[in-house]
Amino acid sequence: MDSGANNSEDSLESANSATENSEELADRLISRLKPHDNASILKMIANKAYFSGGLGTIILVFWWLTVDTSNDDLDAGVSTFFYLDFSQVALTVIGLGLLSALLRDFSRELGKLAPALISGALIILCCLYVLEPLALGFFTEEIESSDGIWRTVRLALLWLGITYCAHLLVDASLLAWLKKFCDSKGFTIDPLNSRDESSGGSLMDDL
Repeated sequence: MDSGANNSEDSLESANSATENSEELADRLISRLKPHDNASILKMIANKAYFSGGLGTIILVFWWLTVDTSNDDLDAGVSTFFYLDFSQVALTVIGLGLLSALLRDFSRELGKLAPALISGALIILCCLYVLEPLALGFFTEEIESSDGIWRTVRLALLWLGITYCAHLLVDASLLAWLKKFCDSKGFTIDPLNSRDESSGGSLMDDL
């Protein structure tokens, strides 16, 4: 009987701790993203997802027009990292940049160590791929220096674009969680103009 009571108390404490962590996350999201009220969250989710999808499409079109179908000699300036040609490097930068940004943003909000470590490693790989054409252009004869600069510029634009796209996607996902959490717990979000007065406390009220 004592063991059963202890297990019940442990389960209750775990549930309370999980609820407190969820409420803290909700407060952080409200403070950072600044929704006006519960209803405005839906509009924010739609806008961020809309711009994320549009930007992702622009990035792929930019890659297709300026990298995959351009006049670059893909056999020249092959990367020393896994021997990828320029088109493959561009796709790799897009993929690594997307994954790195997703892991970094989720780690920031959830307070997880491992995603941040992986994100840091992926950022280093992206930097190497982006700067490599510049180094090849200036310090080797594989490609011209102007070609190296132009390749680095395109890779940097792809990296920056996909990073912002991932940021919008994470925000939309977190707002969707916030909406679901507030609805399930019966919380209302304080009006935006009254949050500065309660910045040290909860930004939500029970219904």
